[in-house]
Amino acid sequence: MQAKISALYLKKLGFDGDFSPTLINLKRLLSLHVQAIPFGNLSSFLGKEVSLASDQIIQKLLIENREGYCLEHSSLTKIALTELGYETYNVLGRVYYQSSPVSTPVRTHLVTLVRIDQQLFLYDPGFGGMTPTTVLSLDQIGETQQTSLEPFRFVELTQSGLDATVLTEMTYMLQVCIHNQWINVYAINPQQQIADADALIANWYISTSPESIFTQNLMLSTANAEMRTTLKDRVLRTHDKGNSNKKELNTFDEFEDVIKTVFRIDISQAMVKETWAKLTLNP
Repeated sequence: MQAKISALYLKKLGFDGDFSPTLINLKRLLSLHVQAIPFGNLSSFLGKEVSLASDQIIQKLLIENREGYCLEHSSLTKIALTELGYETYNVLGRVYYQSSPVSTPVRTHLVTLVRIDQQLFLYDPGFGGMTPTTVLSLDQIGETQQTSLEPFRFVELTQSGLDATVLTEMTYMLQVCIHNQWINVYAINPQQQIADADALIANWYISTSPESIFTQNLMLSTANAEMRTTLKDRVLRTHDKGNSNKKELNTFDEFEDVIKTVFRIDISQAMVKETWAKLTLNP
């Protein structure tokens, strides 16, 4: 199956034509990825195992039309992009989005870095509701990089507004501009290439710890060039370039329709019912 991963990946993304490992194609891949493979945590929310074994990830994301979170997405992309001829590796980042930590957060966000012609790029389809929809350069520190939706930038940690004590071992902060304000997303150190075992430990923590948001809340997201769509528990939100809308899902039928038509996730009705039951038990 290993030799077929890239072919399955291109088929899942709907990439047609000849492929060569260029920056243009890398950007196209990421744009297609965030539309074709949703972010989500149905398994960890329901207390089910989340495997990082390559055959399990391939089966889940590329064949079964399921969702996944960063460790699954970026484990997959490292393998697929390497097969396609790119020089790639994974690093683990610390998340600061929508939080003001008083101590250093755990390294839990897995991303893929790609080197092309001696330049380093971020390829990250797995940050959920604020994942960049295009490839970002790590050779343009401090410069605004426009995506189809929000502007992003990498800055030195001294520009993040956070105390150095909560930024242990990190080098750059990814920021997003929302309502004319730059907001911290996550910090990475491009020099900290991880071993597979590092990802396994991070995955165990975020998929099993009672302190993890991935065991406490249901989170799904997808994006295209015009709009982001997210679901947190029973609240569905859409964000385009000028407007935001919110709707609470009050019935099982609404919830099932959103899972299967908005996020296009193929799960059994029994799993949908199990998820809805947990959401309505603790509304």
